[in-house]
Amino acid sequence: MRHLPRSTGLGVALLFLLSPSSQALGLDSMRNWVDSADQNLTNIYDNGTPDVFFTGYTWHDPATYTAAKRATLNSHAWGLGWGKHLVDANGNDEMVYAMMFSDSHRNAQPVVGYGKQWLWRPAGKLHLGVGYTAGITSRADIFNNIPFPIALPLVSVGYGRFTLYGTFLPKVTSTLNNGNVAFFFARYAFR
Repeated sequence: MRHLPRSTGLGVALLFLLSPSSQALGLDSMRNWVDSADQNLTNIYDNGTPDVFFTGYTWHDPATYTAAKRATLNSHAWGLGWGKHLVDANGNDEMVYAMMFSDSHRNAQPVVGYGKQWLWRPAGKLHLGVGYTAGITSRADIFNNIPFPIALPLVSVGYGRFTLYGTFLPKVTSTLNNGNVAFFFARYAFR
């Protein structure tokens, strides 16, 4: 039995992936997802409650960073942001936001994103949340300020219109002095 050259098998696979029926299936699914996400973000922006965000503190894990490196890092991540949030029929929270704050190296770091939290209301106006945030940011020390996507866990505790959030940037390499950073910010809802 004669075997096809490896490049021929690769060519057949590429032809299948590029075929109109394969493209239609993939593109239709992607188009539907993008349309649904766009409608959801537009709904939050058009119908949501306006918010102001205050950033303030970054914690660098002492087990990940040397004391000398931590001494050079900025833990006061002061900044401001604006956004809108919407509480869904189940009492959960979705938000869109834009923030600018001082990063660990005292450079301006912008972030534009979406957040989703499942909320619990144990007593009165007290609310606790867990969820995620996804967005786009840029940093001078990562990709020379070329924007890149982020997806991070998001927890919160709030009372009435005020909510305190925390997220965690895990260590992804074994090198010293990076990762395991907690970032805290707050939101005040105008309505």
